Amino acid sequence: MQLLTWLTIIYLVVLVLALAVSLIAIFIYLWKIGSALAAVERALVQTETNTAPLGGHIEAINGGLVGVRDGLMLVDEHLASTDGSLNFVAERLGIGETV
Repeated sequence: MQLLTWLTIIYLVVLVLALAVSLIAIFIYLWKIGSALAAVERALVQTETNTAPLGGHIEAINGGLVGVRDGLMLVDEHLASTDGSLNFVAERLGIGETV
């Protein structure tokens, strides 16, 4: 009976030590993760500060690009119309691809 008691106590001590080591390891990894996230936060705040003056410039560029987009859409429409016209002429002349 004495042997069973000592084996139980030894098992309990090993179990508590294993649990303590595991919890300490988890704490260390969580600490490292927290430090890394804090560094990311600092970098993002610095990036926000550095890019704040670009806001007005980006809006101006975006406005200019809207005009370019509208022009390109008009060119696309003209090219589609020209393609249709050229296909009509090619059919009348009997040249081009036959479907």
